[in-house]
Amino acid sequence: MTAAPHEDAALMAASQLIVPDANTDKKQSSSKKNAAASTTNNSNSATNALARSNLLRLETAELLQESFLHIHPTSISDGGHGNNPHYEAKWAPSVRSYLGSITGIMEGLGKASLGPNVVEQVAGAVKEKGMEHLNNNAHDEHRVPLLSDKFNKSSSSSNNNPLTTWSFPFQGGTSLSIHPIGSFGHVGNAGLANRHANGGDVLPVLDVAVLVDGSIMGGDGDSEGFVGGKDYLNHRYTDKRNILAVHIAKQLSQKKHRSKVGAVHLTNVFGDSRKVGLVLTPPLDSDEDESSSKQSSSADKKKRKRGKKEESNKNKGTMKNNKLRFRIRLIFGVKQDELSQKSSSNQNHHDSDDDSSDEEMEDVATWNSWIPRSRLLPNRNNNRSEKQSDNTNDAPNGNDGTPHYNNALAEDLHLLTTTNLISTTLSSLTPTSGSNNSSPISSFHETLLLLKVWALQRGLLRGHDSFTTTTLGVLLVYLYRTKVIGKRMGCVQAFTTFMKFWSENGMRS
Repeated sequence: MTAAPHEDAALMAASQLIVPDANTDKKQSSSKKNAAASTTNNSNSATNALARSNLLRLETAELLQESFLHIHPTSISDGGHGNNPHYEAKWAPSVRSYLGSITGIMEGLGKASLGPNVVEQVAGAVKEKGMEHLNNNAHDEHRVPLLSDKFNKSSSSSNNNPLTTWSFPFQGGTSLSIHPIGSFGHVGNAGLANRHANGGDVLPVLDVAVLVDGSIMGGDGDSEGFVGGKDYLNHRYTDKRNILAVHIAKQLSQKKHRSKVGAVHLTNVFGDSRKVGLVLTPPLDSDEDESSSKQSSSADKKKRKRGKKEESNKNKGTMKNNKLRFRIRLIFGVKQDELSQKSSSNQNHHDSDDDSSDEEMEDVATWNSWIPRSRLLPNRNNNRSEKQSDNTNDAPNGNDGTPHYNNALAEDLHLLTTTNLISTTLSSLTPTSGSNNSSPISSFHETLLLLKVWALQRGLLRGHDSFTTTTLGVLLVYLYRTKVIGKRMGCVQAFTTFMKFWSENGMRS
């Protein structure tokens, strides 16, 4: 039997409703793809239009104008009109005055014999403000981490044995050299930003290097240098530097210096737990103004009642004018003294058990540091295990390099050199100030500040294994010197070139 014609028609209509048409799906998917592509093209065209318009240029100029901060480390002349140019911050003289006070106090430090006992926190003693533990081990009695083999050997033996007790001489403040570094030391303060452009309401931190003497034949028991010999091995230099930082922090925290120095805090430098620095917070002059006003007002109670409102307004004004403007960060490093050619024999003597060739020894004679230049290569092993001696490779991974440790050593050696490198490049780019004494900025200054703001917004600054203002500046110096970025490029074009270079050269990995 066959179905009726009307039943066939009903079955065909039902099958069309149940089974979708393949052509319809293709049309819908293609329409979605076209819509997504059109949206992407519209966004790209909008971005390209913004990049070519004057709006981006105006917004960038406004951001830079509000973010620049100029503070000269030393007094400069403004064409006979004073020592404070119009483009410099009004409170810049207070920075120079405060830095001069800190320099004078540190130069007056006396000689001392330092050791691990300097960083010990006595159980039950009153904790000093700003001297909190920087050590990750909460059960350790030391404020800062001590990792050297000499410290381990000294702590494992009897403390009363003078043969095993580890100590080293500090020749006093006259052996220290203090220099502004980083954005504070660059020509035109490249990379220095106001507090609102510094990652939120963050005070500007001005970096100052405290450099100690380094000598080839220095080291323990030698008065020629605070560090030297083989102190670059096994965290010996790191422990010496951290112990010195705590010693200077204790001296600056004394009550007699509190009115000039203010608060002193220990901190980790560049996000490295092995590097200890000091953050100095200057005191506020408003406290002294308030105390003097109280003493004068207590002499005459009637005048105090009559001028109560006026005095309160004056006190509010002084508090506003004397609010905290900046902080100083002391970063410890080593001087790079020039070596004579005769020092090559001494270098061969103290590094005879290392696997260095004769050619490397000749290079070391002209290298301005107590560390052999070959020792800073990333494939060299300067942080050896306890079982591994200086001239053997008994450990299974004895030939493995310590690139991060070597880079930390090189960073301390080139604090001042890196600042001078960036300043030299800036001097060739910065136009000479005319009669109007305009702000000494160039496209380098603007690009570096844009990169700093960009890194702050993405959490790529002020952290472990992240950018610093100095590393961004060094990368810009490389791009300028290799002519990847031209001298006539604007800041937006230079910023785009930097991003392209960073994305195409595998730096993100």
